Parts: sequence; structure tokens; C-alpha cells
Amino acid sequence: MFKKVAIAAVAAAMLASSAAQADDFPTRAITIVCPWGAGGGSDAQVRFIAGLMEKELGQPVKVENKTGGGGAVGWSFIAKAKADGYTLGQLTAELAMDHWITPAVKVSYKDFDPLALMNEDPAGITVSATAPYKTYDEFVKYLKDNPGKVRGAATSVGGIWHVAMGKWLETIGLPVNAITYIPTSGSAESYKEMAAGGVDACFPSLAESATMYQTGKAVGLAVMSDKRDPKYPDIPTAKELGADVQVGTWRGIGLPKGVPADRKEKLMTALRNACKDPSYLKFMEERGFGIKYLEGDDFYKYMEKSDADLGGALKALGLAK
Repeated sequence: MFKKVAIAAVAAAMLASSAAQADDFPTRAITIVCPWGAGGGSDAQVRFIAGLMEKELGQPVKVENKTGGGGAVGWSFIAKAKADGYTLGQLTAELAMDHWITPAVKVSYKDFDPLALMNEDPAGITVSATAPYKTYDEFVKYLKDNPGKVRGAATSVGGIWHVAMGKWLETIGLPVNAITYIPTSGSAESYKEMAAGGVDACFPSLAESATMYQTGKAVGLAVMSDKRDPKYPDIPTAKELGADVQVGTWRGIGLPKGVPADRKEKLMTALRNACKDPSYLKFMEERGFGIKYLEGDDFYKYMEKSDADLGGALKALGLAK
């Protein structure tokens, strides 16, 4: 009898200890893996969030950069990490592209439990102020009447803004070679080329195009989003103009599959509160980063659509293998 009572007491103690450990989570430092290099926009954004989550969770939240393979090295590490809630990862738009471009990359959005989308910067359609077309409809008509004559730029071949251009052309029923693409190192070089007369149209986000708008060297015709940018209320969405296309960069946080629900909820709450913090909102505004917040299943569906859209565009551009 005594043995039975003792065994029951030990079992009860073990269960109580286990429950306490779950309730006390986290009891040690948490790591957010960033698949991009230190000092860049993605790194800066996730480090700011980490600092705010640290205050919410009462434990250190450190950022570890694991770069390589266009983000695939970091994402593979996150997906294979122990599902205990102590390893999180930054997910970005390239996650929806890499596996289409490089068959050896096996990791995709399906390998993660999403916490939240925190940022979206949709592509814009921007043309030189000296171009013969001044409106969206005039630009589309010019492309149809003069295939290949317009020179477009945004980033390197296969970069997000190049893919956005391809998706837009596909959506309006034009071949991707309707615009002759000029590869560049990024938005800054693209707009330098436009100012010099070597490029007619660019496709980065509106925030990256701001200086060209302010100096009168370029005109924003549309934004590839589901709603207008409040900073540029006069620039319509492509959807308003008849092209239902939504493409851009995005950043969020995810977990390896299988993290216990109670731990996931604690992390979700901490992230939600961090994203509401006035200092974070100020940081995002100063950086020119767009804010879009979606949690859990909504974020998963967002990634699913992004993967399908970008995959289709990459196929149209001849870049999917």
C-alpha cells in the first residue's frame, strides 16, 4: 500500500513539474534565426522586434544570422530545429521563390508553423517623367503597340521586383518580353539609370521610389497591392485599374512545425504586442517599411498565395526549373 501511495505521489509530482515548466516558458534565451546578413533591412527589422519581444517574455531574445543559398541555409536550419519554442525564424518573400529557381532547395512555407506577417512592401509601377505615357492606361497601350521598346529595371534577374514586373505583365495578358529588362544591382542603380535616360520604367516599392517622385523625375502609375499606400494616396492600386496583381517583399516570423500550442500562443502574444509598440511603428516609418499584420492561418494562406503567384511569374520569365 505504501509503495502504491509513494508511486502515485512521485507521478503527481512529475506531472506538476511538467505543467509548471510549460507555464513558466520561456525559462532561457530564445533565438530568432535571420537568413540574411547583419546590417541589412531584414536584419534590422528582426533585431528591433527581438528587443521588444525580450521585454514581453522576460528572457533574452537573440538574433543569429545564418546566411547562404538565397535564404535557404537559414530556413533549412529553422525547419529542422527542435520544436520547443526556443528557435524562431524570420520568413521573407524569397522563401516563396527559392525552391522554384533551384530544385535542390527543398524548404518552403509548408515546413513552418506561422506566427505572424509583420511587413509588406508591394511593388510599384513607376515611369520616367519624360516618357510619352503619363497614365497607367497610356503605358499599357504603349507596351502593346511597341513590344520590347520600353526598358525596365529594378534589381538583378530573378529578384523580387523583376518577378513583380513579370507577374504584372502576365496578369494584363502581355508576354514578359514586352519590356526589355535591364539587370541592375538594385533600386538605387535602377533609378540612377532612369535619371540618366537609360531606363524608362522601374518596379521597386513606392518608398524606394520616393526621391524620384519628390524631384519630379518619375511618376508613380500604380502599386501592386490590395489597397493604396496612405503615404501616396493619389497612386491607385493595379487592381483598381483592372489588373488584380499583388506582389512585393514581405517579412514575418515562423516556427519549426510541432511547437506546443501553449508555447506558440505565448510567442504569438509577445510578437503581437511588439508589433503594436509605438517605438516599432516609428522604426518602420523611418525605414520606409510598410506594415501589414496577419497571424497564424491567415499568414499561412498569405504565404501560400505568394508562393503560387511568384512561382507562376518565375515560370513566365523562364526562371523556374
